[in-house]
Amino acid sequence: MNDNSEFKQRKSKRQNVLLKSSIDVGSYLFDAVTYDLSLYGAKIKLNIPLERGADFDIEIKGNPKIPSKVSWAENGFIGLEFKYPPDRVKTIFGSLGDRL
Repeated sequence: MNDNSEFKQRKSKRQNVLLKSSIDVGSYLFDAVTYDLSLYGAKIKLNIPLERGADFDIEIKGNPKIPSKVSWAENGFIGLEFKYPPDRVKTIFGSLGDRL
C-alpha cells in the first residue's frame, strides 16, 4: 500500500484547473490564479505573502466568494482550505463542482 502522506491527507480528488481568481483580504483585493481545486480547498498562485492560518475570501472565476484560510504557503503558491462544507462548495461551483 502506498504510504505517501500527502495523498493520505487528501479529503477529495483535486481537479487541475487554470482559473482567474481574486483574494479579498480585509479591504484589499488581489489577483490570483487557481491551479487545482477540490470541494475542500485549492492551490493558488498569489503575488503577496499570506501566512499559514490567515483568513480571507476567494472568488474563483466569477463565482460567489468562499471564506477560506491558508493551510500552507511555499514558493509563491498557497494551499487554502474552504470554510464552507463540501456540499455548499459544490453548489457554488455548479457544473465544475460536479467534477470535483
